[in-house]
Amino acid sequence: MAQNNTVYPIEKIISVLSYFTCGFVGLLYLIIALLQKQGLRSFLRYHVFMSIFLSILIYIVSKVLILVINILGYIPFVKAIVFSLTVALQSEIVSFGFIHFSLITLLIALLYTYLSIGAIMGKYSYLPWISEIISYNMRQ
Repeated sequence: MAQNNTVYPIEKIISVLSYFTCGFVGLLYLIIALLQKQGLRSFLRYHVFMSIFLSILIYIVSKVLILVINILGYIPFVKAIVFSLTVALQSEIVSFGFIHFSLITLLIALLYTYLSIGAIMGKYSYLPWISEIISYNMRQ
């Protein structure tokens, strides 16, 4: 039996919106599909789960880094190095009118842009380690 691998335009749009809203649009679409007792196709499910997983991962990593930076701030000589590194990572490097990007936010925006371009092209975007986790959990 042949499987239909066609990716519909609405799936591409939902996938892209899901990335740029940190998984919120995808989560809403997932809830609506569950309430209507419809399953998500594998392409859309992959990108929705990827966006939600990345958003949670970025949040957890940022909170852990804040905790580590606060702890390292109590060590006398390390405090100056941590402060300099923190200022360097959080200082504005790119500005588009009222939108300002630090190095960290620029890297996250580039990551989401890469994933969105893959979604709009109808492809499964690949990120080492993370894509394997999402693919493995989709098979379950």
